[in-house]
Amino acid sequence: MGYKFIVCTIALYIIPLLAVGQTETVSSNNQQDVGQRKEAMSRVTGIGGIFIKAKDPAMLQEWYKQHLGIDVQAWGGTSFRWVDSSGNPSAGTTAWMIGDGKNFAPSNAPFMVNYRVSDLFALLAALRAEGCDVLEKTEQSEYGKFAWVMDPEGNKIELWEPPSSE
Repeated sequence: MGYKFIVCTIALYIIPLLAVGQTETVSSNNQQDVGQRKEAMSRVTGIGGIFIKAKDPAMLQEWYKQHLGIDVQAWGGTSFRWVDSSGNPSAGTTAWMIGDGKNFAPSNAPFMVNYRVSDLFALLAALRAEGCDVLEKTEQSEYGKFAWVMDPEGNKIELWEPPSSE
């Protein structure tokens, strides 16, 4: 347990740093592939949140608060504000939360990652056309648009298009 716990803890601090700003993944050094990729629809643009399933959420929340200084709020998590390389505030946040994991179903994984996307409904259409297991439920609120897809190993992934103000 010690090794896995340390790796997870380190990841929780590194992932929000990596999520700052948008990224582009190019699968090849071939210039033709690079050109086609830039014209393709934007898919994932960053990590919006990390959600951890716990047997005892209140105890684990308190542990992270006490030992790692994470400002765990009453809702079970916190929002890390993004900053640029100079430490200045940047638009965006990464949510982090510990809960009972009931919202992870049908996945049995002890975590769920929320990925930021720029056009949720276009991405859902593309994923369906590619044969991906897109769950039918979608949500829209003042926090943005949400949808879910299952990866080939049964992990539930949350897709989030933030409101235009973020």
